[in-house]
Amino acid sequence: MLLGMLLGAACSAPPPVLAEDLAYPVLVLFPQSGSVRHDDTADLRMMGVQRVMGYDGTVMLIDSRLDIYRLDGLASTHSGLWLMAHPSGRTEVRFELHRIGQADIEQARRLILEREPTLRDSAEPVPRASLLQASTLQAMLKIIGK
Repeated sequence: MLLGMLLGAACSAPPPVLAEDLAYPVLVLFPQSGSVRHDDTADLRMMGVQRVMGYDGTVMLIDSRLDIYRLDGLASTHSGLWLMAHPSGRTEVRFELHRIGQADIEQARRLILEREPTLRDSAEPVPRASLLQASTLQAMLKIIGK
């Protein structure tokens, strides 16, 4: 019986990562509306109502160690009535962070190129080439103006 409990515990999914454990600043990448820089945990827990309510797909996060996370269950802590009264404001949010890549600069670059409108929709080769040369999140943030 003890062996069964140990095996069950070993096979369970890892616990979600806490926002406090991230290396800041972080970049949150929304599927359609680009990216937002967050400088600390309190900042990450507040997001634009339109982004939180209007995304369709998977929201990703890159921290300063270039670890890649998925934000599952991203939602406002406020009710629909509050959200309707503050459509262009900021709302406190809740989410679960799940690491999907560790120190993965190539995946970080790919996500930024896919989701950042200033790079995705630009025919200008300079920002893209600069992003391919960047080796830190801070350098990437400068290139995309965040």
